[in-house]
Amino acid sequence: MLSSEISRRTLLAALVTAGAGFSVWPRKPRGRAAAPPGRVVLTYWEKWTGPEALTIQNIVDRYNAAQSRVWVQRVTVSEIREKAMLAIAGGDPPDIVGLYSYNIPNYAEAGAFIPLSEFAGRGALPEDHYAPGVWKLLTHEGRHWAGVNGCFSFAFYYNRGHFRDVGLNPDAPPRTVAELDQCAERLTRYDANGRLQQIGFLPSIPSWWPHIWPVMFGGRLFDATTNRATLTDAACVAAYEWVRSWPGRFRPETLGGIASSFEGAYHTAQDPFLSQRVSMIAQGPWMANFRRTYAPSLDFGVVPLPPIESLYDSAAPVGMLECDILAIPRGCRHPEEAYAFLRFTQSREMQELLAIGHCKPSPLREQSADFAVSHPNPFVAVHGAILNSPRAQIAPQTRVWPEFTISLENAFDAIWAGDDVRRTLGAVNRHIQQKLDRAAERREKRRGRSSLPAGAPA
Repeated sequence: MLSSEISRRTLLAALVTAGAGFSVWPRKPRGRAAAPPGRVVLTYWEKWTGPEALTIQNIVDRYNAAQSRVWVQRVTVSEIREKAMLAIAGGDPPDIVGLYSYNIPNYAEAGAFIPLSEFAGRGALPEDHYAPGVWKLLTHEGRHWAGVNGCFSFAFYYNRGHFRDVGLNPDAPPRTVAELDQCAERLTRYDANGRLQQIGFLPSIPSWWPHIWPVMFGGRLFDATTNRATLTDAACVAAYEWVRSWPGRFRPETLGGIASSFEGAYHTAQDPFLSQRVSMIAQGPWMANFRRTYAPSLDFGVVPLPPIESLYDSAAPVGMLECDILAIPRGCRHPEEAYAFLRFTQSREMQELLAIGHCKPSPLREQSADFAVSHPNPFVAVHGAILNSPRAQIAPQTRVWPEFTISLENAFDAIWAGDDVRRTLGAVNRHIQQKLDRAAERREKRRGRSSLPAGAPA
């Protein structure tokens, strides 16, 4: 029988999405210390591997050593979004799960998470504990659903050596879109045979976040107060007109599929920025880790994303935030114990430990005096300034966001190929608005059912 408040629609969707996932269903990890006798064992599903996993395991180990009642067992899970929903809908979820902030609307509206306000009696996690943008990422429809498990902002990385090579001042990186355009033109270089040797900048490298460009033009993708997609607003149109202009800035025979040629190279020694094939790139704070591993001699700088001239304000940079989260699945075996562990991870000490291990800024409103000094990312303050800026945006907090991103990726590709910007964005806007309207109708039906008196027909 399905867990209460989790719909049959949710279970069916999870089954379809999971597909062949049963063959790699999470298994009890080997090589971990066995739980001491008498402890309550919490199962914690997490997506991270490698160095990122080691950092969160350090926090798990500290919790296990700090008290004698509970033992947290971390399990690495691939395809965690689909498997977590399937486990919750099937009535056998982990006690705590590490997902992404954009998963919150879908899980919350499906009744798949327990809101953290239900544990307020065990010590609340107040709004003012978090940076303002981070709190928005952890909430949905006025309720607090998750703890933060690392946060990042997008920033603008540039190669200082390349700036010097072409006579640009490496201490004066682009502040505005116009300055970015000028720098990119000077940094783009061809060899004697006319082959593209060095790319100053391309918005398609990497191609993972086509939704960030409107931020630089003062645009927003979504108006939460009216539940309206806003891709056809003037600022969004201007942003994608700018995107459309980029292929024409290169010699036609040289650009080709160069962006796609890097797809398997990111975060390796062949990364376009780390290998110095591309001079400027929009990226996250994790680049400091990869630079340390693959290009330790690379001389680079980091600044906020350059906006249009009228929006430039060094004290309030523009940018976009996302974060990883920890949530408590509805129907888990040990919700109270799970909340105690989650609350432990939200302390300043643990969040700074995680941030330092992942080269990210702290997601909390207050930081230790030596946090930035001891941090391995020399530009963590830049990412922190974006995170705390009143003009920082977050991805639309709607269950439609996954479809939103797919549609935007397709639109970006079409615009890049030369399609009309207004027509392309208009088609996407209409499609997404239909999804938003249907999601709103389902929410209203759900609220109507929840307000019925006991025993009344739904």
